[in-house]
Amino acid sequence: MRFRRLLLPSAVGFAALLSALLVASLGGAGCVNQEDNAAAARMKLDELVGYWAVRGRDSEGNNYIRPAVRFRVQNTNPEPIEYVQVMSVFRRESSPEEAWGTGYVHSVAEEVLAPGEVSEEHTLRADSNYISQGSPESMFENELWEDVEIEMFVRVGASSWVSQGKTVALRRLGPPGVEKYLEPIDDEPIYGIAPGPDDVPETESEAEPEAPPERR
Repeated sequence: MRFRRLLLPSAVGFAALLSALLVASLGGAGCVNQEDNAAAARMKLDELVGYWAVRGRDSEGNNYIRPAVRFRVQNTNPEPIEYVQVMSVFRRESSPEEAWGTGYVHSVAEEVLAPGEVSEEHTLRADSNYISQGSPESMFENELWEDVEIEMFVRVGASSWVSQGKTVALRRLGPPGVEKYLEPIDDEPIYGIAPGPDDVPETESEAEPEAPPERR
């Protein structure tokens, strides 16, 4: 089975931008609103789960999968919160200090979150992929496989990015309760990748021959 990692050039710039914003935000404590910082620290992530999503297949028969994280945000503050952003940073176990991918949601709710209110469900997917000519499921058994840790950050108003903890992407395709997510998610083709169900494993009709793994 051919196995390699691909960080798309367009994704590199986006990941670098978000990582730079995160570093600047964490480092510039004197430039943030401390009340908003406290509010961000009191926000709570519910139903947090990491997993792997099928991205699609390109014209050469390569399968693409990428880590994803699903969650809701609860306002545990005593006052309403109007503007909540969430960022996920994905890191491989061999490079725990380096962002391998990022995801970002501009606002978790269209309206103000009342005290105790929980947002709708959100899913963030990394802008980086694992690629193999074998089936998506077989990638988990490859000797070069690396688990991916996901750190979640929340920002409220003019606060800094406040870490809300970490989780690991489970070695499975699709989140628990995947039967709720059978509709394909539209995605723009990149380098010939055909859009496909993002949270649903593909079914292989025949086992494909395996070749020695290749790490890049």
